[in-house]
Amino acid sequence: MKVIIQDIKKLETEALIVSFFADVRPLKGLAGELDWLLCGSLSDLLLHQKLEGSLGEVALFTSRGKIPAQKIFLVGLGSQAALSPSTLRKAARAAASTAWTAGVTRVALEYFPSPNVPQEAALQAVQKGLMEGAPVRKLDISLVMPDAATYEKISRLVKK
Repeated sequence: MKVIIQDIKKLETEALIVSFFADVRPLKGLAGELDWLLCGSLSDLLLHQKLEGSLGEVALFTSRGKIPAQKIFLVGLGSQAALSPSTLRKAARAAASTAWTAGVTRVALEYFPSPNVPQEAALQAVQKGLMEGAPVRKLDISLVMPDAATYEKISRLVKK
């Protein structure tokens, strides 16, 4: 797994996996940025209850040429208050399984926001979930960091 910090509009990958909470609106992080790039289409699905953000829920979208990745997987993290290593693992497993089933080999994964979980525990949970979700064929995964400070911390943890 590679750790990167890069603008998603310049990210060369087959697919982008981003996350969102069931109880946080408007969408935050990369999900919010993608919603803006896609003219509010993600928010529209939420408003019409076609998407909830429940734990492990995964939806596949096309990027419509707005970013280099053709496929966007939006994965639900459930309630922000209930976030734990276990829920991060389940969400990562669901995302990896869906990407693997879709035939994707190279993905960029947003570093799941984990305000209630220590970074090392969050990273370990996500790594385990990714391995469980795509056991037959390995995915080439780049972990996209939200900022330079997080990049530095997570890069050190991945190298351990």
